[in-house]
Amino acid sequence: MDNVIPLPDRLFREIRQCCVFKNRPVLLRGEDGNLKKYPCIVLYEKETDIPVYYTGLERYLCPLNKGEMLEERTLSIRAYAVCHFLNFLLQNTNLRALHECSLDTLRAFLKSMRKKPNGASYNKDTWMRYGDYLTDFLILYYESHREELPFQYSGGELKSAPIPRNERGRTSGNIVRYAPLHIAAPKTTHKKNRILVNGHLELLLYEAKKYDPDIVLGIALGAYAGLREGEVVNVSYGSVKILRKGFGAVAGIEIDLTETAPFFLGWEGKTNPGAIKKNRMQRVYPDFATDVSLLYEQHKASMEERGADTGPDAPVFINKHGSPMTVQTYSGRVKSLFYQRFLPALKLVCERQGTYGDNAAFIDAYTEEYPGAHMFRHWFTMYLLTKAGLTSGEIMKWRGDSSQESMNDYIHENADMIRLFRDTSYTFQSRIIDAVIREDF
Repeated sequence: MDNVIPLPDRLFREIRQCCVFKNRPVLLRGEDGNLKKYPCIVLYEKETDIPVYYTGLERYLCPLNKGEMLEERTLSIRAYAVCHFLNFLLQNTNLRALHECSLDTLRAFLKSMRKKPNGASYNKDTWMRYGDYLTDFLILYYESHREELPFQYSGGELKSAPIPRNERGRTSGNIVRYAPLHIAAPKTTHKKNRILVNGHLELLLYEAKKYDPDIVLGIALGAYAGLREGEVVNVSYGSVKILRKGFGAVAGIEIDLTETAPFFLGWEGKTNPGAIKKNRMQRVYPDFATDVSLLYEQHKASMEERGADTGPDAPVFINKHGSPMTVQTYSGRVKSLFYQRFLPALKLVCERQGTYGDNAAFIDAYTEEYPGAHMFRHWFTMYLLTKAGLTSGEIMKWRGDSSQESMNDYIHENADMIRLFRDTSYTFQSRIIDAVIREDF
């Protein structure tokens, strides 16, 4: 019975403290032919590390209709959080079944998670995500067993979906809210630096065109369509569709991310090739469709001149050996470009323009912590929020997110950066580019 903490009655008191729940991933071959890791929540004996019981609780990590959208790492993190919770039940309570949990049980666990064993505070963002993951887990468990088990909580207690209405009384979409547990989050947190401020992207693209033109289109797809790094390297020529209107004008660009790229099927390389986090049809935001179309045609022409395959199943991005570029290679080249070309150019331009003081804080942030290739998706989000003026629900669709609550959290956590982007004019971009191309630069 997967509804009961799996310990036989006769051994309940004796071995409860001697066991531990662990996530031990299993390798399964998916429909695309690739081997993937899927979580498996197992009860082990601590001393011998021998499996005692395969719980099957991993089936409640996310809804089945979301299971294919979540990548291996996301599922693993959810399983890790659930194992933390199950071990809390095992070691700190007398509960013998999940349906005996209550909101107080969840509160007690989250309180215990505020501090690490060494006394240091947990990261605030990690702590909050744990709460969300466990809420999802308990709700799915409740929905699967509420007809036969006497639960101490209900799904509605843990999460609600009020329907907001506009001034005319029409619905404007659901906003899912987790139960207010009235527990203060840890005060310490470190938000990873994802900053690429308004105006700096154009300089970075300019430097990429000069020093690493093979990744310019990848940067554009991240900044103008919100593609993640693993999704960029999964783009094939056949997955890019340029939509045209009268007289050949670009009407839009559509990128097929509904399945793993054909050149990564059965991948046996030593490094992770990169994955699509959410299968979808992704469009380049209309403001940038013409620019991306031009970059795409230039990139394709350059590859053809070098004799590279540009057929429908061929990779758009290849390494120096002509093989499909992996996410590790792509991310590494972005980092090299950032530090070896972009940052020195930014410092020099700001010094010559007398704008170093205005940009010093950002230059320091870039120097102290690399934003990562994910900075382009962050830039895309900030543009949609501050320049395009879209709602959180609309941005969620453009970003290819699975849930609106994650988008709402993103807006809340980045409120200061949103104000910065909103107040920044685009004149700084043109001044930088003009300075860069001056003969005396």
